[in-house]
Amino acid sequence: MKKFVDPNHPYRVRRRRAPKGAPLAFIEDALLTETDDCIRFPYCCNGDGYARLKYEGKDAYGHVIVCTRAHGQRPTASSVVAHGCGNQSCINKRHLRWASSAENAADKAGHGTSQPSKLPQHAVDFIGSELVHVMRYRDLARMYGVSGSTIASIARKAAGGPG
Repeated sequence: MKKFVDPNHPYRVRRRRAPKGAPLAFIEDALLTETDDCIRFPYCCNGDGYARLKYEGKDAYGHVIVCTRAHGQRPTASSVVAHGCGNQSCINKRHLRWASSAENAADKAGHGTSQPSKLPQHAVDFIGSELVHVMRYRDLARMYGVSGSTIASIARKAAGGPG
């Protein structure tokens, strides 16, 4: 049965699509702009705040497109785009560079945009050494406010396997 949604209902929120070609035109303009200020992508961003658009028929990140066009191809397959400003929606070519994951993590820690660990190290150690042997992963996950896969990862590390 199809659910009826009244288009005139006051709580109805419609997602408006960007005009065709506008996101890519914005990126082209950003590539020509010479400024030290952040250039925020005004169109579609994912849940983490990164610019998303269709590029050459595929979904792509705006900061990756800009970094590739401004600084060349990825130096290695594991290279990532690092934002020097700490603003995920920024597509200013002066703020973007190719970096290793470790360099990017250090940048995030430097400008305070890294995700803090939900579990302190002593809790991780206690879960891995004592609790995974006597409790179900889902119960531990509820108890500590994390996912079951996080508990499984802690258990694998405690057993000497990869995290």
